[in-house]
Amino acid sequence: MFAQAKFEHAQTRIQEGMSEFFVRPMVAELQMLNKDCQEWSFNIFPGVPLSDISVDMLENAKANAAFKATKLAGADIILGATFYVINNEKAKGLDVTVRGYPAKYVKFHNYGEGQLGADDSKWITPLQDGARIRAISVDNKQNKAVQRNTNK
Repeated sequence: MFAQAKFEHAQTRIQEGMSEFFVRPMVAELQMLNKDCQEWSFNIFPGVPLSDISVDMLENAKANAAFKATKLAGADIILGATFYVINNEKAKGLDVTVRGYPAKYVKFHNYGEGQLGADDSKWITPLQDGARIRAISVDNKQNKAVQRNTNK
């Protein structure tokens, strides 16, 4: 007989779904729950040796840790999330540390609607006109943070 295994999966939103009809934009503000940077650490993939961990598993471990940190903080998102990942030689798997600022979405409103929407065009119009809020990456490659030790 096989032993019961535990499975856990998390995924972050990469791109919103496309639709073929116009959806009126919804706007929300982010309210930081704490103005000090917070830190959470988790062991992901316990029992899995480093030699069996792929770069895809590393990315899933970071998403999993971000999800857990968000849940523990009672937040909707971790702003400015950074990750520190090392292999756990004793328990195996990866020790993932997430640092960032927990925040919640607040003041939802339709674009331009009412008092809350009075200033929406000040920051949305430049984006619609092609302004960028971050640099566009021309290189889709990620740093290989997991390396296998080939020395025997």
